[in-house]
Amino acid sequence: MQKFSIPAEDFDLEQTMTCGQTFCWHRIDGKLYEDGSEDQSSSKPHFYTFRNGEPVIVEEKDDEIIVETELPREEVEKALGVHHDLEEVFSTFPDNEKLSDAKEELWGLRIVQDEFFPCLISYLLSPQMRIPRIKKMHNEIARKYGEVREVDGKELLRFPTREELSQASEEELRELGTGYRAKYIVETLKILEEENFDPEEVREMEYGEAREKMKDLYGVGDKVADCVLLFSLGFYEAYPIDTWADKALKNHFEDLYSNNYNELSENMREHFGKYSGYAQEYIFHAARQGHIEVE
Repeated sequence: MQKFSIPAEDFDLEQTMTCGQTFCWHRIDGKLYEDGSEDQSSSKPHFYTFRNGEPVIVEEKDDEIIVETELPREEVEKALGVHHDLEEVFSTFPDNEKLSDAKEELWGLRIVQDEFFPCLISYLLSPQMRIPRIKKMHNEIARKYGEVREVDGKELLRFPTREELSQASEEELRELGTGYRAKYIVETLKILEEENFDPEEVREMEYGEAREKMKDLYGVGDKVADCVLLFSLGFYEAYPIDTWADKALKNHFEDLYSNNYNELSENMREHFGKYSGYAQEYIFHAARQGHIEVE
């Protein structure tokens, strides 16, 4: 594999990989979210994922991120979110004390762009599940239906392709602890195949049309659609709202708050603009970390 480096300035690899946005990146020692713990390693951040069947390994060393992969640099930079100028992103937001607090605490957190299929499956697993549990199920599916590949003496998990996972029955997926979400996966796989669902076509749609298209998939509601659009298909205006995000918005954005998901999400998109997803992730993770108080 070739190596190249990315400046670590304005890029917090640890925060980016462990803030709960992605389940497709793994800590190289295999301990990410293990046993429900989110603080797994005192060593320098060292993660990997697979794209187009090829491993991408990233490690923080001194003031650089060292990348090992056969993929083009441009593709890796976009996958990591470092193609965005964070200062420019935040300059588009209206002044807000809580977002400023989150920015100060979490500076360098980037919005990743995972491959569509593993990202979709991970969010189909997410309803009523905590982040460590989602990660565990994602890994179990990779281990059983994907591939365990040895790279430089390390065992790396490759998530299954759509064709590989199509071999799994609902019962088999339930045996991995997915519960009722197994049906979401099986039925969505059928739709992907029968309707020749093309995520690249979704990527070219307007946001509203893209979200409705995502909801054609079984088990995909507004929040899951927004997560996949934001973390996989480049819709940086998407504003997913889960329990933490809802609490933070209810406490600190009273004038914009609504109990209706669509109305609240639209209010936040209109308020923060084309990079609303960045505002969402900073506010969401700040609330989870206790940097922004919630009820």
